[in-house]
Amino acid sequence: MRAVLLAILVIGGAVAFSAFGVLLGRRLIRNHVAAFHNEVMISLFSAAGVVFAVLLGFLVVVVWQSYDGAHRNLADEAATLVPLYRLTYGMEAKEGTEMRTLIRRYADAVINEEWPTLGTSRAGSYMARKAIGDIDRVFARIDPKTKDADRQIDTEFLRTKSKVVADRNERLLEASDTVPWILWVGAVGGGMIVMTMSFFIYMERAWPHVMMASLMGGLIGLLLFIMAVLSSPFTGPLALGPDHFRYAVQVMDDDDRGD
Repeated sequence: MRAVLLAILVIGGAVAFSAFGVLLGRRLIRNHVAAFHNEVMISLFSAAGVVFAVLLGFLVVVVWQSYDGAHRNLADEAATLVPLYRLTYGMEAKEGTEMRTLIRRYADAVINEEWPTLGTSRAGSYMARKAIGDIDRVFARIDPKTKDADRQIDTEFLRTKSKVVADRNERLLEASDTVPWILWVGAVGGGMIVMTMSFFIYMERAWPHVMMASLMGGLIGLLLFIMAVLSSPFTGPLALGPDHFRYAVQVMDDDDRGD
């Protein structure tokens, strides 16, 4: 529902602005159109349109890349939990059981506590942060290994756990990042300038002019709507969910059952 309302506001607003602007502009310039008026205006309008198209296309690509990067990062974090969990089976029984409990606690905290706060807070879940700290404390109690295989397991466990922590920190930062206001000024302001310039092109018949200007406004509004939706990867109509973490927990259940 929020996406529909946002689409109506942005796309519908751009179409309405273009249509009414053309009708008003025709009344104002009707008696002031001279020879070669359209030739000059179309040249200026085309140049401004190209500049704005490059700017808006660049912004849409940047926002999409940010959204896609956030998705890839959370997928990596969730996927890394599985090998981290499996490495605990190579530890002593007591420490391995504690580690598996803490990894599960971390995943549950991310799903149930941390996810609802993404996009509104950088702090994240206290329980998730504590679970990571408890993993370090349990690891510090493990006796140094003498066998090469045991040392390799401990080294790989630390490396994998460090990757989870790094991915989590990056996810929290991405969740609170927004498109800088100056880019929104360029996107919205540039769109209004281009649409306004179309008001001063005069066509003999009104409705073809209104229709073409409305379609152009709709296209600009559509791209601005896409920017708005993708600019917040963890909130809004296309918000990324914790499904990857739920799947990781399912894999952990399978591992415990020996499947």
